[in-house]
Amino acid sequence: MKILLKIVAVMVALAVLRTVLMIFQFASTARLAALIGSGAFGVTTFAAWFLILVAGPVASVQLWRLRRIGLYVAASLCAVALLYYVFGFMANRGPELRLASLAVPIVGNAVGIALLLSPSARRVCSE
Repeated sequence: MKILLKIVAVMVALAVLRTVLMIFQFASTARLAALIGSGAFGVTTFAAWFLILVAGPVASVQLWRLRRIGLYVAASLCAVALLYYVFGFMANRGPELRLASLAVPIVGNAVGIALLLSPSARRVCSE
């Protein structure tokens, strides 16, 4: 279980790095302005980016140290991501957006929540 939790900690750190790169990519093109003007989807995306940038490093470091707060913060980030993808799919059903394209993030975040909130993970992590 310790190895699995450390793998999740690395994945959270990579998600933070990916988010930073995505923000720079959006900022360097006209897509950032389009995202800002997209209404609720844009606001939700900015909120998700903010959460990942603020809570992601905390979750990654504390989970790597096998602290219980790392479990809870990482599980919360997985829950937010899961809701983001599910509601994003429900709100933006169109020919260009298929459930298959979101299956990996949806299933991955659901598995992450189950792993992080399992009794075994809580036993491994100290207060």
